[in-house]
Amino acid sequence: MKSQVFLILLWIGFGLTNCYSLEKPYNYGNPYLPSPEFTEEDPQFEEGEPVWILDQTGNWIFSLPSKLVLWNLKVDNHHISKETKDYLIRYIKENNLRDVKVRFNQYAPLSEWKRLPKNKNINPVVRYFFGSISLLAYTFLPGRLFAGTIGGDHYNSFTNTINVYSDLPPVVIHEGGHAKDFAQREKRTLYAAVYAIPVVGALYHEARASDDALNYFAEKNDREQLESSYELLTPAYSTYVGGAIGDVVTNPITAVTVIPGHIYGCYKKRDIDLEIEKRKQKIQIKEPK
Repeated sequence: MKSQVFLILLWIGFGLTNCYSLEKPYNYGNPYLPSPEFTEEDPQFEEGEPVWILDQTGNWIFSLPSKLVLWNLKVDNHHISKETKDYLIRYIKENNLRDVKVRFNQYAPLSEWKRLPKNKNINPVVRYFFGSISLLAYTFLPGRLFAGTIGGDHYNSFTNTINVYSDLPPVVIHEGGHAKDFAQREKRTLYAAVYAIPVVGALYHEARASDDALNYFAEKNDREQLESSYELLTPAYSTYVGGAIGDVVTNPITAVTVIPGHIYGCYKKRDIDLEIEKRKQKIQIKEPK
């Protein structure tokens, strides 16, 4: 048991120290495959109608595991502020993500099932197999209520939809990073199938999304959200070694694996000014004179 814990902590340390550098220039996205735009009848951004008893139950009961793991009351709080929504909307537009759907605290199973056959960029066999599994969970265990215990903020590559329940800019930009990552892939079928593999398949994808979020905030010189990103995204990444955040009730090892993430996040916060300065120097060197 001790050796297993040691290997887990070693793996977390290796993963964290090889991710999240602010020194490289930020690259705005451009979809590799055609991206049909939305219409007035089917808007790109939608929000669920507030239901006080539903949202409060989700916020103060079912989201407690994720709040405890990430030490933040705004995780899966089912109330997304205009500021947080504007962060994601701006990110989506700046990265040319014209075909990704964004649902802010919305439960729309019928609409999601209709989106599944429309995603022609993924092979139908893979899309219907893995996509149906994900949509069955979405339908019968809706994040609108259970986010934080089962699931939470996530990107569904098979319907190309971002589902947001947390009022935290780093978290929503992280989910946008997943959509951007997929949009730039020529062969999305294999990429989506690997991403669907629990825990192991998610490690690479989660690191890329978090790295993109950190560099996006660095590009914007947004120190507040950079600090928040280190506080949230590094411990969130470490949970994938012990299991998804929602598994903390049945998988207590998540509560252990998240500790190195919190420690590393606090450590990296101290270096923000230094890394931003290095970033500026590298960008200046690469700029044509």
